[in-house]
Amino acid sequence: MPVTASTDLVRPAERHAFWTEAICRSFASIETRPLGATVSGHFEFVEIGCAKLVRFDSSPQCYSRDARLVSRAGSDDFMFDFQIAGRSLMAQGTNEAAIAPGFGVLYDARRPFQDRLDGPEQRAEVLIATVPAAALLAACPGAERLCATAIPLSDAPARAIQALVRAAIHAPDAACAEDADLVAYLASLLRRAAGGSHALSRGQLFTLIDRHLRCHMAENLTPPALARQFAISERTFHRAFADRDTTFERHLLGRRVARLRALLGTPRLAHVPIAQLALDCGFADAAHAARTFRAAFGVTPRDYRIIRRAD
Repeated sequence: MPVTASTDLVRPAERHAFWTEAICRSFASIETRPLGATVSGHFEFVEIGCAKLVRFDSSPQCYSRDARLVSRAGSDDFMFDFQIAGRSLMAQGTNEAAIAPGFGVLYDARRPFQDRLDGPEQRAEVLIATVPAAALLAACPGAERLCATAIPLSDAPARAIQALVRAAIHAPDAACAEDADLVAYLASLLRRAAGGSHALSRGQLFTLIDRHLRCHMAENLTPPALARQFAISERTFHRAFADRDTTFERHLLGRRVARLRALLGTPRLAHVPIAQLALDCGFADAAHAARTFRAAFGVTPRDYRIIRRAD
């Protein structure tokens, strides 16, 4: 289960001390300095294998690790921030970069750094992935040169990696099979930022493509377009599914019908027409959705919703 912390129920005079202690105790030995009158923040933290993952939001603050803290922490990790909201100003060594939403930044936790988080709405949100330095440097030997450099997260693989990190934080048990590749995924982001190829295996690509499908299920998804978005050939694309003894079409249909079942069982959606839910899952129409649903689960969507309401 994730470790969570929030300043919401802490008295204002005690929030700074509480917030710093919660961060240091859970995932990073750092100093914090408020950039405004009020301190507030929330985070969810999980450890999955060798990786530490955090969803973190706070009021404007400065987070830093000086030489003294580096020595005390004994850290041997790299950290990568996915900027979701607000902005960061990351400084490490002679490098300094402003990080906006849609970008990420790498920093070496074995050396001093400073990160100023703020934003136009006085709120910043980041996803943070921490991985062992040795593993990341083996996968991407030139990683240090990219520290405190804005790394774009605009292409499909980068967005899928970000979505994978978020999903792992929210449901760590479901992501356990995927976490072993997190070092490879971060290394692929760095290689692409340096002008190289992602160098991911077909299994790793399958995980990212599957995450992309889950995030864009309602869209018109085709193998040629997806292969271009993931910078691979159509042959490699189809082989990634063949390795799992399935096809793209079969896998996507399975994801869509599973999503429809989940939506039909969601109480807050009980009054949304089934036809609308079917379209939201990417089905061409309600009839196609009903046929597929009945073939998969032996009951119509309407009857399944009735059964769930009675539970």
